[in-house]
Amino acid sequence: MITQITLEKLEFQKVLSQVSNYSITEKGKQLIQNIKPVTDKKFIRREGETVNQAKEILIKNVPPPIEFISDLTETLLQSKIEGSVLSSKKILQVLNLAVTSRKLYKFIKENSEEAPLLTNCYPNLFIDKMFEHHIQNVIDENGEVKEKASKKLSQLRKDIRDKQGELIKSINRIMKSLADQEMVREDYLTLRDGRMVIPIKVEHKRHLRGFIHSESSTGQTVYIEPEQTLELNNEIISLNFAERREVERLLKEITNLIGK
Repeated sequence: MITQITLEKLEFQKVLSQVSNYSITEKGKQLIQNIKPVTDKKFIRREGETVNQAKEILIKNVPPPIEFISDLTETLLQSKIEGSVLSSKKILQVLNLAVTSRKLYKFIKENSEEAPLLTNCYPNLFIDKMFEHHIQNVIDENGEVKEKASKKLSQLRKDIRDKQGELIKSINRIMKSLADQEMVREDYLTLRDGRMVIPIKVEHKRHLRGFIHSESSTGQTVYIEPEQTLELNNEIISLNFAERREVERLLKEITNLIGK
């Protein structure tokens, strides 16, 4: 048995720390730094030969298909909690991990003649293209939920764009009329609490019927939501709520899939 004093004299932990710097994942670094010495000669020889076989592949300039991978331990644990919903960005990271795992499996298989011992990694690799496709149908490469993730989401986003177009046209007509009378403080639309409003000079606020959302820090400008656009703004707000609910439903569905 190797004593702790012997390990300290050999600077074993220092060696592990230096080796861990070659790991591209935080989880890999932790595993390396927690390695304990073993005395099983058969195990040691097999592990040493595995390293030699892997080294031969690298010498031939055939790098494994591994890119940066985030530590998803907490994410995967969260996915197992009933009712939890992972963010689209976290789901994309899970997808990238699954893709990397499949590519690594293929890499080992293609080099199995030169490095047969690497096939011992197979049980630790996740291979499920249907799993990947399910996520890819919902999440794009930027980690956003695709418009075509569901028919309902596609229709909701179309309705939102259509209503926003109507709203902009309506407010632009009102602004043009007010601008001609020099009542508008600025010649552009703005948002207050997610609703389109018009910046009006405070002395003219009674000339535009509607809801006052706020005023400028100087008190010279008030932001009014015209009476004519109240209903359109309400419809857009309702559609946005419906869109968020559908997005959450889709994310929850994938979270459940990951948790399994």
